[in-house]
Amino acid sequence: MEIHARQKTMSDDYETWRKKVVQLRSNRIRSGAAFVANFQPPDWLIDGVIQNSRLYACTSLTAHGKTAVWLYCACMIHAGRSIGPLKVTKGNVLILAGENPEDLKARMIGMAREFEIPTDQLPFVLPGNFPLTEEEAESLIQEIRALDINLALIIGDTAASFFPGDDENDNVTAGLYARTLRLLTECSGHPAVVVLCHPVKNASPTNLLPRGGGAFLNELDGNLTLWSTAIGDTTTLHWQGKIRGPDFPPFAWKLRSVSTGRKDREARDVLTIVAEPLSDEAAADHAKQAIANDDAVLSIVRDNPEWSWANIANHLGWITQDGRPARWLVQRAFARLSADGLLHKPRAGGRSQITDKGLRILKSGKSDAYEE
Repeated sequence: MEIHARQKTMSDDYETWRKKVVQLRSNRIRSGAAFVANFQPPDWLIDGVIQNSRLYACTSLTAHGKTAVWLYCACMIHAGRSIGPLKVTKGNVLILAGENPEDLKARMIGMAREFEIPTDQLPFVLPGNFPLTEEEAESLIQEIRALDINLALIIGDTAASFFPGDDENDNVTAGLYARTLRLLTECSGHPAVVVLCHPVKNASPTNLLPRGGGAFLNELDGNLTLWSTAIGDTTTLHWQGKIRGPDFPPFAWKLRSVSTGRKDREARDVLTIVAEPLSDEAAADHAKQAIANDDAVLSIVRDNPEWSWANIANHLGWITQDGRPARWLVQRAFARLSADGLLHKPRAGGRSQITDKGLRILKSGKSDAYEE
């Protein structure tokens, strides 16, 4: 009898537990109306591009404008100014300066001077790199909480500077790293997080994906990209591979050299690079002018193949403020012309020569002959 009573009690307990489980599980299923009732519209930090509380990469090759573009965005958001035609939500910005903090200092001084931003309105900065493990992320969140402010944006420059493993392309570690980065969106203010990334090996304009393989990309809300067809001159912001949200058109930027107002030990101006948005019309005009400049350089190479970059710059009137030839403008033109197959070097260390394709373009007199 006693055994039977215990068995019945156990049976009753199991039945009670089973009914509770069934009830709990049935409560997980909602009607469509109930499911959509608490929908929250997108909360844009940069209108149409970046949403609050989301994790993004921005992937580009070296010298394609990552730091310059995102420093501009950081400064405009922190100061509450629009980014070209794009509205922003004013808020505090933190830059994790893991890659060359001294260079960032010069860029920030140049930004403040060029765009008349008071230095007390510049973004917050954490200089130095460290492996961003879960423990370090929690420690960083505590440091941010101690500031007693809300953040709108955190920029990590660059992903490699804070990667906690030995191999950026290891899927498991890369996936964990991305999930750790997402923890930063839980800081006070629920900021967007944008981490600047180097691309996969042999990246092209159609293959600008961050290192870390699918595991890293899958954890992101979007992979923004920057690609420059005119290195050090212009660059274009868009997205590739993944975007959670509506598409947006490519956005052109001008990169230019400005003075910091400081002098080096030789009393020379200390220069830095800043970015600023280009209107569609200005971007089109700039592209036409760049092609015209490239054609002028190509013509000189055809007629005077022995000329140096300095000779070419002097001939075209590309002179710096202190009267020196702007050799780097010619160097960039050579790089573009070589990439388009209009110039080539028969041997390493030799002079570039015009190709048959380059001769055809000059003979046709049509800049659009770049397309075959």
